[in-house]
Amino acid sequence: MAASLNGSRSAYAETLDHVAVGAPAPIFSAKGADGGLHRLSDYAGQLVVLEWTSPVCPFTAMKYKSGAMQALQNYAASHRIVWLSVDSAAPGRAGYLTAAAARARIAEIQANVSAFLFDPDGRIARSYGAKTTPSFFIVDRNGKLAYEGGMSDDIFDNSGAGRDYIRSALEDLVAERHVQVPETAPQGCAIEY
Repeated sequence: MAASLNGSRSAYAETLDHVAVGAPAPIFSAKGADGGLHRLSDYAGQLVVLEWTSPVCPFTAMKYKSGAMQALQNYAASHRIVWLSVDSAAPGRAGYLTAAAARARIAEIQANVSAFLFDPDGRIARSYGAKTTPSFFIVDRNGKLAYEGGMSDDIFDNSGAGRDYIRSALEDLVAERHVQVPETAPQGCAIEY
């Protein structure tokens, strides 16, 4: 990797791609906590939420502890939307999970995900330009990126007073409308590349 440990955050950003909203979503395959291989192409014709997550990020923990994340996941499930949680931590990093640990975490936090995927080399995260946890990318039924960014504008407050970007984007897509706010700035913990 070109970035050094003492380099600035922008040094890490240089290794990330950026996918424009409306462009084809990068294809990928990844091993899941269920032991299976999951490909984005497996979900062709469906709406897909990619949630970058980390078991050690306090921002992610706050969204799960409040129930806000599970409420979004339940909304997605009720509309047959695929929800893929992605952990990009490599072995030896604080956020790394084994398959058994990931399954235990899903049960403990009562996550409602279609699959929990591992991206230990960061290849998938880099191809999407994922920088933080939590951050989200929504792929439309045509395989194009329809949304990228944060969960809501109330990152420090789970009172529900803020705008829920993911729910709004999913409602637009379920109704077959263009996403009104297709890109926001994610805030949270830096992904450990």
